[in-house]
Amino acid sequence: MTIVMSDDVKQRLVNSLSDGVTIVVGYVDRHGDPHVSPYGSVHACADDRLGLWLRNADGELSHGIARNPKVVVFYSQLASRTFMRFQGRARLVTDDAERSRVFEGMHAFEQRRDPERKGAAVVIDLDLIGGRAGDGSMFSMTR
Repeated sequence: MTIVMSDDVKQRLVNSLSDGVTIVVGYVDRHGDPHVSPYGSVHACADDRLGLWLRNADGELSHGIARNPKVVVFYSQLASRTFMRFQGRARLVTDDAERSRVFEGMHAFEQRRDPERKGAAVVIDLDLIGGRAGDGSMFSMTR
C-alpha cells in the first residue's frame, strides 16, 4: 500500500495552531529515554512525508533522531473527534533547498518565531498513518 495524505489531513496539520490543536511528537532522546514534545511547525511536506522546524537546532529531538530515527506524531482534535497517528523515520535536512521548503511550509506563526532561520529542518518519511476521521470512519495506510 502507498501512503497518500488527503488534502483534509494536510490542511488539519498546517492549521493546527489556528485550530487550537496540539500536535505531539514522540521520540527516544539522547539518553535512550522516551520523550514527547508539542510542535506547532508540523506539516505535510509531501504526500508521504511530514516536515517540522526545530527552533533549537541542538535540542533533544536533534540528538534523539541521530540515536534512533523512529518517531511518532499524534494529532487529536476533540471537537471533531479526529485522531491521527503518524509513524516514520526522522532525519535532519542538510540540503538548503529542502530546508527552505520545510521552513516555508509551516504555519506563519512558527515562521515568525525564527525569522533568521537559525533552527533545523526535520523530515519524517512516513511508514504508517492511522486514525479516526471526523465522520467516524477509521483509516490506515502503510508503506
